Amino acid sequence: MARPHIEFVHALQLPWVDAGLRHHGWQALQVKTLSQDIGTGGLTALLRFPPGFADAGFTLASYFELFVLEGGLSINSHAHGLDGYAFLPAGYQYSQLASPRGAVVLAFFDRAPDRVVALRGRSGAPEGLIERIDTYAMPWTSADIDPAVQFLRLSHKVLRHVPTTGEKTILLATGAQTHPQGFREAQLQHACVEEMYLLGGEITGERGVMYEGAYFWRPPGKWHGPFGSRRGSLSLVRFVDGHHENVWSDAALPFTFEPGYSPELPSGLRALAGEPWAPPRY
Repeated sequence: MARPHIEFVHALQLPWVDAGLRHHGWQALQVKTLSQDIGTGGLTALLRFPPGFADAGFTLASYFELFVLEGGLSINSHAHGLDGYAFLPAGYQYSQLASPRGAVVLAFFDRAPDRVVALRGRSGAPEGLIERIDTYAMPWTSADIDPAVQFLRLSHKVLRHVPTTGEKTILLATGAQTHPQGFREAQLQHACVEEMYLLGGEITGERGVMYEGAYFWRPPGKWHGPFGSRRGSLSLVRFVDGHHENVWSDAALPFTFEPGYSPELPSGLRALAGEPWAPPRY
């Protein structure tokens, strides 16, 4: 079962749940679930680790892809500070997971993060393992970005890419006061899932204005855009279940920096459709 189309919610609209992952062995964590596949148990969530958190000696049935939003996390002696990134495949053995001062982590699991018995006799690192990336040490680049969207002055940092499947995780930055030429642009779609969490700034699209904490899970084949940004933005973007390519519509649509909020939300989030979140105004 695929995840439903969520476009878009803000994390600040969602409650922290104390027991959100307790049945998976994560007793001490508070959770905000952003999206979930009811069939596989895969999910994207914010995890809040309390100060002094410590866990050890376990293995997960899912991968654990993470990006640190606040505080810090230590996994098997690898320290992850602000904007730290890791991709820990299923079967990775956690000899130590700790957060002495607490943390808020953006987490991705491809299936239910159940604890399983470690495979005996397994040696070497699991395929695809990325134990630590200091994203501040990476250079920004505009290479391989579609020139048709460069009116946004895009640059990115590729954190993970699997050429055979197309899976990719990037940090993506846009410039300020960017918009389509003449305030008109075609829409686009992709043959893969696109998932985004807005880390800072703002992005304006046809469904409203996304501020820090905005999140969407966009299934393949969904038309979207055009986009712009008044103040610039920084986001984490994932491409899942296929290769990312832009397919453009024939017709151009008007763009405005003041659109209404018209989200696409599943039944469990539909009550938020009339409550667009925005930072305090003047």
